[in-house]
Amino acid sequence: MIRTVKVVSPINKGKLEGIHSFLVEYNECVNYFIARLWSKKEFNNKFLDTKYIESARLRFDLTSRLIQCAGKQASEIVKSQRKLSKRQQQMPRFKTLMANLDSRFWSVVEPKNTFEWLKLQSKFKFYIPFNKTKMWDKWTGKGFTQSKSLRLFIKKGKLIIEFFFEKEATELKTEGTVEGLDLGYVNLGYCSTGQVVGEHINEFIKTFKKREKHTHKQIEQRALQELKALDLSGVKTLVLEELKNVKSGNRGKFSREHNRRMSHWLYAKVTNWLKQRCEEFGIQIEFKSPYKTSQYCRICGKWDRRNRNGERFLCIHCGHEEHSDSNGAQNLKLLGLAGVYSLRLLKTDFQAHCL
Repeated sequence: MIRTVKVVSPINKGKLEGIHSFLVEYNECVNYFIARLWSKKEFNNKFLDTKYIESARLRFDLTSRLIQCAGKQASEIVKSQRKLSKRQQQMPRFKTLMANLDSRFWSVVEPKNTFEWLKLQSKFKFYIPFNKTKMWDKWTGKGFTQSKSLRLFIKKGKLIIEFFFEKEATELKTEGTVEGLDLGYVNLGYCSTGQVVGEHINEFIKTFKKREKHTHKQIEQRALQELKALDLSGVKTLVLEELKNVKSGNRGKFSREHNRRMSHWLYAKVTNWLKQRCEEFGIQIEFKSPYKTSQYCRICGKWDRRNRNGERFLCIHCGHEEHSDSNGAQNLKLLGLAGVYSLRLLKTDFQAHCL
């Protein structure tokens, strides 16, 4: 298990400019390797060929170790593109001023003047002040140990350090129930056990004015606080909808009000939190197709767009009625029990057996 702690350094302007220059050089080196690897169709190399390293040494004012580090980062970026479909594949471009550095390049020295100090070295030498956060204490208190790697980047004119903490993963449960969790922006989560978390969270979102600042952060804090009430004891598998591309291909189809509400929908952050939670408790998490889960009747096995009207689900075929989010959660549970990705693959005889 890996957890991340982000800290913003109160570094002075002079040091920030020096680190900015280094990260620009490092960024160019990463993109150089990306272009070389992509042109040669080398997507699976764990280590760069020596000829690439030697060529980069003539181009960039970096040490051999830093060039190797940039090459490893480039290899990982290129390799990640191979997971996409051929239609989506294109040569990536590393735009962020970011460096992934291992313990050869940094160390934490003794605290001074109320700050912890990060020492960076390898041709350059910087001392970067930072303060440990509550999350730092949280992960160390849970038995996580600090990793030998960190990430350094500049965002909106601020220097940010990401420290990583590691712990051996908990063994997955072999006993327990399979449950579905329907995530939404009206109710944050509706579980097939009957639990509801973040009920009517959209009402909280509506309290913010259109141009009010920091709304996303407040909503995120509220959402994660609500999620802590979700009881997953006795659950061995949690099933969610795969919704990461929910707005893909729908540009211009939603109203401004709907787009604003969707922009506050923290699906990615909520799922990441759930992944971490399940990982800690040995719960397997599965993602299923959202196709027709809100319109499918789990009783008679028929779907119709008229079955759902807002928060009410009423099957026009058999008359089954319940909350629409509850119906969606139960359908996700059904997919988990059946071991299939989509309702289109669900056999009617299996559904009858579950009932």
